[in-house]
Amino acid sequence: MSQVAIHATAVVSPRAHLAPDVKVGPYAVIEGPCEIGPGVEVGAHAVIHRFVRLSAGVRVGPHAVLGGEPQDLSYKGQETWLEVGAGTVLREGVVLHRSTRAEQPTRIGAGCYLMGYVHVGHDAQVGDGVILTQGAAVAGHVEIGDHAVIGGLVGIHQFVRIGTRAMVGALSKPTRDVLPYSLAEGSPARHYRLNTVGLRRAGVSGERYRALEQAFRAVREGRPLDELPDTEEVRTLKAFLAAPSRRSLSGFVRGEPGFEG
Repeated sequence: MSQVAIHATAVVSPRAHLAPDVKVGPYAVIEGPCEIGPGVEVGAHAVIHRFVRLSAGVRVGPHAVLGGEPQDLSYKGQETWLEVGAGTVLREGVVLHRSTRAEQPTRIGAGCYLMGYVHVGHDAQVGDGVILTQGAAVAGHVEIGDHAVIGGLVGIHQFVRIGTRAMVGALSKPTRDVLPYSLAEGSPARHYRLNTVGLRRAGVSGERYRALEQAFRAVREGRPLDELPDTEEVRTLKAFLAAPSRRSLSGFVRGEPGFEG
């Protein structure tokens, strides 16, 4: 059976629970209590604070800092958690904060890729398969749906929702919700069109794609979606629009080159 491999210069709390095959690099610090799952790799100088759960196969890059207290003046030191799903990659300098509420941790889903110096704030809920590109900053209470892609140096406002398989262009500033399956960019971010490349990669084509085009056009024009085909994507869009929102919906680009719908 493989053994935990902890570099001689690393500092690991006796209250930290490490699976048998965890690797901990030079000068890393792991506080406790925390839970580090099978196959996790912790890079040099990384800091894992207490109240962190890392699922199997998570990779933590050098100088990443996970589970720091939330940057929220309402937080009074209570036990709250950060959870990271299986197989997620956290590159160098990533900073992830714990939640402000005991009943719900800050969560990064499974199979995500967070590039260098990404920040995810307290109480954020990031779905599975999400890509956060270099330097993206996700504020507190943000929700990001599965397989969304957030471009480099994007800054997402508190409480904004980013829908599943949406793409937000680099340097954008989403201050309101972004529809599932859409492409949005700008400051403030606005919807341009469907995320055509992402949908193609997901196998959404033919009638399913045409139904989504109709739905996108209807939302832009303020029309109901009742008469549209009952596809998985249209149901997801309806559910997103029906869910509570603190920030309302981002606007739409009209009549500009590259706009579809």
